[in-house]
Amino acid sequence: MNEKTIRIILYVSGIGTMLAGLQFVAPTLFLQASGMQVGDVTGLFFARHWGLMAFVVGALILYAIRHTQARQAILMAADAEKLGLVAMVMLNWSEPALQGLHVAAFFDGACVVLYLIYLLRQPGKSG
Repeated sequence: MNEKTIRIILYVSGIGTMLAGLQFVAPTLFLQASGMQVGDVTGLFFARHWGLMAFVVGALILYAIRHTQARQAILMAADAEKLGLVAMVMLNWSEPALQGLHVAAFFDGACVVLYLIYLLRQPGKSG
């Protein structure tokens, strides 16, 4: 994977990940648009926190575009977060309340694979 390709992947995946930050600003609206309902204070608190964390991970992915010295660490952390979400969604695939996360799981799953391909092809840096 050449530098131009990984930069495009990081740009698209970083922006896509940051879009979940909208959930921090408007958790009820964002969750309803995803087909999910959260009505209690605790659920909204965690939904907002998740949105903020996704925004931060996306911002770090974008940071990694120009800061190659930090890229490996950022992509390993982003891979762990994204793999965790994919695993949780897969384990609860048929849960009606989580149907809105299927698209996010596919997006994050693709990111996990692409980031791993990049990380594993870095000579002397991974594996």
